[in-house]
Amino acid sequence: MERVKIPLVDLKREYIFLKRRIEKQIKECLKTHHWILGEKLKEFEERIKKYLGVRYAIGVASGTDALLLSLRALALKIKKEEFFAREDEIITTPLTFIATAEAIIRSGATPVFVDIDEDTFNISPQAIEKAISKNTKGIVVVHLYGQACKMDSILKIADKHNLFVIEDCAQSFGAQFKGKKLGTWGNVGAFSFFPSKNLGAYGDAGLIITRDLKLAQLVTYLRNHGQKKKYKASYIGYNSRLDSLQAGVLLTKLDYIDGFNKKRIEIAKIYNQALKEIEEIKVPQIPDEEFRHVFHLYTLCVKKRRNKLLKFLKNKGIEARIYYPQLIPFMKAFSSLNKTKNISSALKIKREILSLPLHPFLKEKEIKYIISQVKKFFSNHIRRVC
Repeated sequence: MERVKIPLVDLKREYIFLKRRIEKQIKECLKTHHWILGEKLKEFEERIKKYLGVRYAIGVASGTDALLLSLRALALKIKKEEFFAREDEIITTPLTFIATAEAIIRSGATPVFVDIDEDTFNISPQAIEKAISKNTKGIVVVHLYGQACKMDSILKIADKHNLFVIEDCAQSFGAQFKGKKLGTWGNVGAFSFFPSKNLGAYGDAGLIITRDLKLAQLVTYLRNHGQKKKYKASYIGYNSRLDSLQAGVLLTKLDYIDGFNKKRIEIAKIYNQALKEIEEIKVPQIPDEEFRHVFHLYTLCVKKRRNKLLKFLKNKGIEARIYYPQLIPFMKAFSSLNKTKNISSALKIKREILSLPLHPFLKEKEIKYIISQVKKFFSNHIRRVC
């Protein structure tokens, strides 16, 4: 019998589904040879503006660059300086990918890590407010796993203290909070199109959206070596341009994103219904009118024996993973460059989280198999205890 192998995400199945349209886009690029800042990028930026309902959309080379260029633009606008100073503090979450904190440090500022909400895994508005000091300049929120932060509460706090808000939407393309798409709440929305994302390119790619003309102009300069005009750099910039091939791939996938996200939600509901009665498991929240979770990752909490379950599933051919096994402030690279507040909930959740395979091309038999193996693990344990 052939060994079962179920990956966390299956990009090969997605390519087979999109093959003809993807290859058409690539052929169009080959005809024009306008690879950098060409027509495909302009078309993608226009389509994104309509989809998200924003005034400005700027394609960049990666999600990490989207965060960094957003921070640099805000430093230029707010401080009239190219970079923030080390005493400038920016509040963010400790439970996220490295890039969020990395961008804050590379922009010159100091990240301040605060606690999370245990139900959503996202940054806690109450923890944000407690951490604000005279040096606080802004907040970088992360809509983790595809679920919205409590943006109304966060923006009230930001307005009260005159702080900027960047939304890290790397995992939440198409998600909403109170009927409004994520990325459109704060001063800036930063997106990653890493291949495994809900909307993914065939390499690194990113996007910045904003309603602020000045910020949009600054980002446009910064992504192209700081040039306002060719060969005339006004700022220390970057080579961070989303190329035509990636724009073409993203244009194709953009037509399907709502359907793909809907399928993700349907699979999450099946998982929840099947697993919610297991006492040792806490399943994630399902989308409602307030939070539209798009399940970039289906992440549940395993109260005991998480690592044993992970090993068991991998032995059964199921590629479950932990996102993220280590909190950022405890990584060597960041340990002396941040300020960490009380993060007891984040420390607890870090020991429990586990992500199961979920993508639009997951087959019914695969879903049933994953569920059956999770149930088998816990039923075996019950029998052993008895």
